[in-house]
Amino acid sequence: MSLIRVCAISRAERIARWVAAIFVAAIAGSAATTGVWALAIPAAFGALILGAMAITGWCPGMPATRSADAAPNALGIPEARQSVDLD
Repeated sequence: MSLIRVCAISRAERIARWVAAIFVAAIAGSAATTGVWALAIPAAFGALILGAMAITGWCPGMPATRSADAAPNALGIPEARQSVDLD
């Protein structure tokens, strides 16, 4: 089971994320050539994140943890994790 859950995004949304990643990467490249490293480094990091989101389908609002309803393990021992409600 993957630790990163994917959300139901369409092909158009993934393409839009690729376009946004390319746009942000262009801004990072432009800032790097002019010496504005305070903008270039965060923009390059953002472009990498957008590219990863386009490839994997990961949504930023989703936690990167396993759900409480995980499949039983190989020994048949139930998992101790439980959902916690804060309401």
